[in-house]
Amino acid sequence: MMNTLPNLPVLYAGDVIIAKKRKGLGRILNHYIVYVGNNTFVGNLSDGVKELPYYELMRLFQDYEPIGVRSFSGSYFQRNEAVNRAYSKLGHSYSLINFNCEHFANWVQFGRLESSQVTTGFVILASAVFLKLIATDE
Repeated sequence: MMNTLPNLPVLYAGDVIIAKKRKGLGRILNHYIVYVGNNTFVGNLSDGVKELPYYELMRLFQDYEPIGVRSFSGSYFQRNEAVNRAYSKLGHSYSLINFNCEHFANWVQFGRLESSQVTTGFVILASAVFLKLIATDE
């Protein structure tokens, strides 16, 4: 359990902090960081999945604003399994399309490598291409 992050509820292992860039275009995307217990976090950053001690998280929060927590829902056993999933990806490379911070957080909490942000981005891109094709056909 952890309760020293301002404006956030008490954290338990397996919970995910959701944050947004404080400035710039990156504000349209969410960033996800997993709490694994003992004041330690695991995040999938540009240099890959790594453990973030509390002080490093505070450094990250200079650029990112925490906006909420997605609590882990499951039993004590399932929570431990989620933490094990987080640690199983340490050192895994970051990929915006195939393995970003949302993929990682969903893997930890649900055992699924999914990113709604990537899916939405592809839908928007496909729609734009489709509309452009229609407009040039006229």
